[in-house]
Amino acid sequence: MTKRVKYLLLGCIAICTLLCSNITIAQTEKTLCEVTVTAIKPERFMVGLKVRETDSLMLAQNRFNTLAGFLQFQSPASFKSYGAGQLATISFRGTSANHTAVLWNGVNINMPSLGQSDFSTLPLSGFDEMSIQYGSAASCVGTDAVGGSVLLRSVPKFSNQGLQAIAGVSAESSENYSSQAGLRYYHQTSNDWKISGKTLLYGSLIQNDFGLEPIKNKKGRQYPVEPIKTTQIGLVNDLFALQKNGNLLSLNLWLTDNNLVVQPQTIALREITRSQANRLMLSYNLGKTLFRTAYIRDIMNYGRAENLDPSHTDISRYIGRAEHDFSWIQNCDKGINLKVGAEYVRYQAAVDGYGGKPITENRADFYALLRSQFSSRFVASLNLRQALVQGFKPPFTPSAGVDYRIINNQNNRINLTANIAYSYRVPTLNERYWVNLGNPNLKPEIGFNKEAGIVWQHRKTDKYFQQYGVSVFHNLIDNWTYWNPDKNYKVENLQQVLAKGLELEARHRLKINKTTLQLDAQYALTHSSQQKAYGPYTQEIIGKQLVYVPRHTLNGTFTLSNGNWNWTVQQLFNSKRYITFDHSGSAFPPYSLINSWVGYQHLFRGNSLHFQLQGNNLTNTLYPNLKKNAMPMRSVSMNIILVFNHTNQ
Repeated sequence: MTKRVKYLLLGCIAICTLLCSNITIAQTEKTLCEVTVTAIKPERFMVGLKVRETDSLMLAQNRFNTLAGFLQFQSPASFKSYGAGQLATISFRGTSANHTAVLWNGVNINMPSLGQSDFSTLPLSGFDEMSIQYGSAASCVGTDAVGGSVLLRSVPKFSNQGLQAIAGVSAESSENYSSQAGLRYYHQTSNDWKISGKTLLYGSLIQNDFGLEPIKNKKGRQYPVEPIKTTQIGLVNDLFALQKNGNLLSLNLWLTDNNLVVQPQTIALREITRSQANRLMLSYNLGKTLFRTAYIRDIMNYGRAENLDPSHTDISRYIGRAEHDFSWIQNCDKGINLKVGAEYVRYQAAVDGYGGKPITENRADFYALLRSQFSSRFVASLNLRQALVQGFKPPFTPSAGVDYRIINNQNNRINLTANIAYSYRVPTLNERYWVNLGNPNLKPEIGFNKEAGIVWQHRKTDKYFQQYGVSVFHNLIDNWTYWNPDKNYKVENLQQVLAKGLELEARHRLKINKTTLQLDAQYALTHSSQQKAYGPYTQEIIGKQLVYVPRHTLNGTFTLSNGNWNWTVQQLFNSKRYITFDHSGSAFPPYSLINSWVGYQHLFRGNSLHFQLQGNNLTNTLYPNLKKNAMPMRSVSMNIILVFNHTNQ
């Protein structure tokens, strides 16, 4: 056991001892003030960080959308995308795609070989709740959470009664089609057990048909439209069993199969990528103790032309976790929560690029998350995490945050927040083990993030609400890995990157009789640049904006609903993006997109039929994003969803 781990464990023991010996806090827990019966979500310990819960209504209205298509209009994060149905990766606050952690029910699902997730393969219908966290949260969620994290959750619906069946189809003018069918059910087997669950089968055929001829912009510059054909199918199954005493048993399954073919009609240019993910999780909440085991298998095959000998990637993860929540609650305004836990992960990788030799690796995490609410106005957190990786030395990552409400009355609330945090990223398996180009001696990437914010909420009555927020951040990331072109793209720690910026947000909601109007808008100013010169080729890029990172992003959503009708307009603006590190050549020009849809819900005998007519890229804006190919042009889609409810009498 290393000294760092010993110190961490001793620190956790000391914190627990100190808290338990504090006679001013009642030892008898008051469940009235508990956040949840079974467990406390990690977001509760992210004090001082910017965390946004996604509106459940917006998730329902976008159930045929992917996480990539949804988040670009709902957050200031930017995306690098090859087009509809193709690879889409995220950039949070000027960092790279492998600096964003994606967690499904608490488990990181980034592909270990690449260290990132393809957001075009994650449908919104695959989960029930989502939180978007900005900034470093490695102390709470682990590796990869350097620029931000996306937390996806499946939740039971024990308040519902009986059976609900859902079936839906979507057809788009660009020859993109989707369908879904599923069940959500509730059953009380006895006086001691309640069962709640969901089963959903979904699929898509994406052809992105905008013709074969290159598209010209107003200046006469041409961008080709690359033909593709993507098929996506998936199965989600969530089963929850709640005991009378509050213990919860859950089984979560998520299977995905995505097949992308670029240039399907031209054999010489054809590229085929098939990716599959099998995710299985079993959890048991015994009081405030969580036991979780999971198995995740990621498979990818990539081939060209006739695809006679595709490259193969097959990586399995075996995960075990145990954690316990301590609570010392004095009243609803004062109390302490402490989460202490440990996780073990074993990797087994069979990848062609690793020289034909199977790779096994063991990892572990130990963490202690502390939240103290001193009053209704003041909350603070202190989080500690130490990761252990076979053949590698991740850094110790603490964080601390505060949230102070300087004004708290019936109509107005003003909160000041601040957070400082260290973060880390374990190099991907490709970066460590790829033959000749990988580097097993890589140093850990270490980030030091500072951020502060202020949020004002104003509410006159239940019919009027407004919120404004300002956040500033400064994130210095050292030992950023880079595939060095001067050494035939061998990976090295060759970058120190500073990502800093400003984020503004505004929300208005007004209800007049049966009509509700809501406006959400976000703006981000991001500067992300290299800070040190590691060789002659880096001298010219110091201080210059990183490639594909827009300096300015602006998005907004306006929704009007009245009775069974709703109308939504979304707008997105990205400033120019450089495509070379030294800013030579022509940058991708700025662009603005507008989407809109109108929906109607028809109710009959306790059931509902939902119609939605949607227009995408209404201004028919021509814009390249990554490969100098044109992104999707104007299209129209029709979505129909039938919800059948059978209630137990």
